[in-house]
Amino acid sequence: VPETCRQNMEEGISLFSLLLNNKHFLVTFVHALEQQKDFAVRDRCNLASLLTIALHSKLEYYTSIMKDLLVDLIDASASKNPKLMLRRTESVVEKMLTNWMSICMYSFLKETVGEPFFLLLCAMKQQINKGSVDAITGKARYTLNEEWLLRENIEARPT
Repeated sequence: VPETCRQNMEEGISLFSLLLNNKHFLVTFVHALEQQKDFAVRDRCNLASLLTIALHSKLEYYTSIMKDLLVDLIDASASKNPKLMLRRTESVVEKMLTNWMSICMYSFLKETVGEPFFLLLCAMKQQINKGSVDAITGKARYTLNEEWLLRENIEARPT
């Protein structure tokens, strides 16, 4: 019985793989899932991530799927409020776009920008910690985030 179950599972996976490589099916599948009322934002992000993993070795195909889904999103957003499009990652295609950009920029970020960006981050952390930092709220005298700005000048003393 376990051998039969395994063969059925392998056959099912290969048939599903064929379906994933059918552009019309995949676009229709994504649209059908997004129309479900109980298909939450987290589910959309998970689907986009799984599609990215499954299709990242076929980047041209992934790009063409994403392009078709983006055209549909643009058409749908044009009638509503186009300014809000791509602001949040609430649809499958928006998350796919984020993943696609990450894949395309990975080598550039790793080889060119990574080290200087890390050094900038370390320098910013050091600069923030130079000034007063409230031990209770975590607000700092020198910060880039206005919500975490310590507005009053407090006489600092080490703890």
